[in-house]
Amino acid sequence: MPQTFDVVFLGTGSPIPSPDRCGCGHVIVAGESHVLVDCGYGAARRLMPAGIIPAQVDVAVFTHMHTDHITDVPDFLNLRWTSGATKPLRVFGPTGTKKMIDGFLMALEDDIRFRTAHHPGKLHPDGIKVDVTEVPAGAGMETFLNEGGLALERFEVDHFPVVPAFGYRARFDGRTAVLSGDTSFCESLLEASSGADLLISDALNPAMFQQLIERVREFRPLAASLFEDVPSYHISTDEVARLARDAGVGKLVLSHLLPNLPNSPEMEAAFQAGMSDVYTGPIHVARDTQRITVEKRTTT
Repeated sequence: MPQTFDVVFLGTGSPIPSPDRCGCGHVIVAGESHVLVDCGYGAARRLMPAGIIPAQVDVAVFTHMHTDHITDVPDFLNLRWTSGATKPLRVFGPTGTKKMIDGFLMALEDDIRFRTAHHPGKLHPDGIKVDVTEVPAGAGMETFLNEGGLALERFEVDHFPVVPAFGYRARFDGRTAVLSGDTSFCESLLEASSGADLLISDALNPAMFQQLIERVREFRPLAASLFEDVPSYHISTDEVARLARDAGVGKLVLSHLLPNLPNSPEMEAAFQAGMSDVYTGPIHVARDTQRITVEKRTTT
């Protein structure tokens, strides 16, 4: 019987505020291992509604240092500690990860002192500690973690001027899931996705995003101007479809949606319109708190 290998979606949105979608965050559940991948705004608060106790997570990895991938880290650290963590969190990510974690822990110093004093002997002192390993950038894929049969590999993606920015490939129980991180189309993502059972990809719908820009321009010209820069470092839905086809991906899941969408089947269908003409496998637009199983792809 196959072992549990799921990806839990905590946040499927972008930096643009949304009542339905939080900032980027996932949990890879592989057997007994729980690995947090990114923790953007609101993502930590999605853990328990998604069926995950924060203390179950002993490893966290980060794709890059944009705010919508990191700003809920302090909340996660507190929730993990107060839900019973007894050992330090192991953290991996690109250059800048240690500075980010050290800064958040510094901001929490008084909170940690207050809670320790208020709950003497109840909160384990190691449960709020963090051990950080910065993973070197480089060409190709590199395995940086083996955890209970789960192997994680990093690869660089093109999110320039964010350098380095990583995507991750997870291998477990004979199955493979790829998380693109934030990226434009790049050969490294195509290579990492080759033969993957599941690809979770950044996705921007150009027509819908342009409509958003035009709506915003009327009353927030600066925001519209900033939005005009966004497509240069995100992969479009038509590019995702071609990449999934060329890589022979078993299933495609769209996340980090641009523009953000309400939880509406009609809007989600419009967002992925035309993709199935290129990539004929299953396509799914993720929602916060959903859990998707990594299933072995079928070959034809």
